[in-house]
Parts: sequence; C-alpha cells; structure tokens
Amino acid sequence: MSPSTPPKTHSLALITIGQSPRHDYTADLPSLLPPHTTLTQYGALDRLTLSDVQAHLWPSADTKQVLVSRMRDGTEVKMGAEKLEPLIKECVQRVASQEKPDAILLLCTGNLPSYDVSVPVVGPQDAVRQYFEEEKKDMKLVTISPEKRQVAPAKARWDGVGGSVVLGGTMATPYGEGSPAEVEAAAEWVASLPETKGVHTKGNTLVYMDCMGYTLEHKRLVEKITKGTVDEVVVPREVVFRAVGRLFGENM
Repeated sequence: MSPSTPPKTHSLALITIGQSPRHDYTADLPSLLPPHTTLTQYGALDRLTLSDVQAHLWPSADTKQVLVSRMRDGTEVKMGAEKLEPLIKECVQRVASQEKPDAILLLCTGNLPSYDVSVPVVGPQDAVRQYFEEEKKDMKLVTISPEKRQVAPAKARWDGVGGSVVLGGTMATPYGEGSPAEVEAAAEWVASLPETKGVHTKGNTLVYMDCMGYTLEHKRLVEKITKGTVDEVVVPREVVFRAVGRLFGENM
C-alpha cells in the first residue's frame, strides 16, 4: 500500500488596516483558521508611529468614511478611509508580489476598493454580504459598530441585503480597556429595544457586530445579555474565515 498523500498546505496572509501582529486574534484563531493553513500577518500601519497616524490619518469633521483599528500595543486608532487607502493598497501589492501567499484576507468590513493583484483578496464586506444573501435571508438586524459615525453607514450598508431590515444600531469599540464595558452597554441597549423603542425583536432577529475587531468573547458577552431578546449574534471574523476555508477547499 502506497503511503497516503499529505494534505495540501495553504498560506494565508492577514492584512490589518492597523498594525500587526493582531494579538486580539490569538484566542480565536484555533477555531477560525482553516485546516492545513499557515498564517502570516502584515499591517498598513506597520511602518508608522501613533504620532504619525494622529498627524496624517486621523479623520476630520468632514471625513466621509471613518475606519477604526488598533496599533500593535492595542491602542485604538481612527482614520479617514481616503487617507488610509494608499497605505492599504501598497501593503496588499507588496505582500502579493513579494510573499506570494495563496490568499490575502483584509481585516476590515468597511467600503474598500478591489485590488488588482495576482492572488485572491478576501474582503470581509463581500463575504458577509454573501452570508446574508445565501444563509440568513429576511432577517431583522441590529448592528453594533466601533464608532458613532459608523452607525448610520452600517444601517445603510446592510438594510435590504438578503431581504434584511435593520431595526437599529449602536456603537461599542472592540479595542482597548474600555471595550468590555462598551460592548456590555451596547448589548443592554439591544436587549431594551422592545421596551424602550417598541421594536419587535422576537423571531428571526440577528445582532451583527460590524467590525473584524470583535472577538468570539465579545459575541458570547452579547449573547448572554440579549438572550431571549434576539435569536443570534454574529461577528464577521467567523463568517470571513469560513469564506477563506471554502476558497481553500476545506470543509469547516
């Protein structure tokens, strides 16, 4: 009997719009990463300091799209998408041409352009959109976003996708020491919707936490507080890594 052929190993490059490595992924990766996959991490801000980001990338009052990420030490940073996009593009192109992974996963659910590179680039927004259109049709959604200026865009982005109706949204940062308290407060706001807003949440209602920074622990916290009010809580990292698994032909 000939020895069995070892499974193909896949290489995945994570590109954060902040700094790498993303230590907030460490606890979740064992359950998220597709089988037979090696991982490397890169960041659009890897060559910058916090002072650089604050001086050159921080959003202004008229910024059209605010993006939120973290530095290597966990410090939250806010950036204007138009200012950040050239750095993301440069990082994607450099990783694709020099490292040549089997796929690139962008850690951002915001509105980002497509990238003309030689390897597949998995965009979280596209993966989540497909998830709602194919697996979670006609849901009532409540969104949680990292920053208050992202709440209205999140409603506009997801309302109607797969027949969904967005009932409302709130904010809670996934980053820094204040994150657990903010996520808890957001979950309590969701749980209070039937009483305070007269919003009917029973049946087919899903809380979607619209940022790749939300962890599975954040999800469990919201599930605990909203139990009996909503049916399901989803963080995009679990959806997006499943999409990577499908791309690699792995059953997850």
